[in-house]
Amino acid sequence: MLLDLRVKLRNRQSRIAGCGYDEFFPLSKQFFEFLKGNVVLASLVSELTARNSEVIAEATTAEPRAYVYGETSQQAAAIAYTKWHNYASQGDPLEFYNHVRVSGGFDAGVAKYRDLYIEPLFDYLDETLDDSNTILATLIRYKRKVEWYRREELQILFEAQSFRGEKALAMHMYEYLFDQGIPFHAEPLTGSGRPDVISLEDSDRPFIGDVKVFDAGGRGAAYLKKGLFQVYRYCWDYSQPIGHLIVFNTTNKQIRFELSSGMDGVPRFEFNHKTIFVTVIDIHAHEGTASTRGIPETVTIPTDGLVREFENETLPGQQE
Repeated sequence: MLLDLRVKLRNRQSRIAGCGYDEFFPLSKQFFEFLKGNVVLASLVSELTARNSEVIAEATTAEPRAYVYGETSQQAAAIAYTKWHNYASQGDPLEFYNHVRVSGGFDAGVAKYRDLYIEPLFDYLDETLDDSNTILATLIRYKRKVEWYRREELQILFEAQSFRGEKALAMHMYEYLFDQGIPFHAEPLTGSGRPDVISLEDSDRPFIGDVKVFDAGGRGAAYLKKGLFQVYRYCWDYSQPIGHLIVFNTTNKQIRFELSSGMDGVPRFEFNHKTIFVTVIDIHAHEGTASTRGIPETVTIPTDGLVREFENETLPGQQE
């Protein structure tokens, strides 16, 4: 799958690299639709932007013709995505010319713009796919596999384990991650407790995650909010900008986090330079088809309440 995706990516890169200024705008729009429609690439971009919020802010607020490069290839890719996506989202085909300093007309401007804000993004996506470092995309594939093919199996697994049902579901997820080639350590000890799973094999993009169950008992909205804060604290413990909360929904209710989402469709909570992606996996054995079940009861977790609770908490090392 990744090999086929890299071929598609390189074909689009080749077309954009050889186009003139008159084709640049429509090809840019087509590329971002392609990006949005591919779960792997959309997930990589979501992680890229979450890890590089400071240089993205710099690129967004800088004067249009002030070149912003970044200190690493990852930062350069984040800047490139931001600049190029902003261009493709507006309505003026020649707006790119406001971001380059060249003589020689629009074709020369496109060539310079490609060097600054397109090639770094393509290079990053190609190299990251080669590393098979697609954490968020892997979690999305796991969610789909479970909901489409393993829902009943996991519901039975959860119910059979009594008080250890949450642990059993976490172990099922561990096995899938391992099969996908993601090395990790389960439940390492940190200053804030034990995150369910962490991968530190790749120091550039470690994976910090925690598994929670939403059930008909005492593990409801308050329990999930506690889980979000736990992941946030683990991110602080490991000085990482990204964490993952994986929620197994065992009920017939729908969970709705009032959170923004990127092109991958995954809700994310952003606070104090940390981003927590929330993947909800429905394992309830629903009766009948979706069209015959009616509108499910919805449990909503509001954003403003989350922010207030996070602001009132004290992190390790912040005690007065």
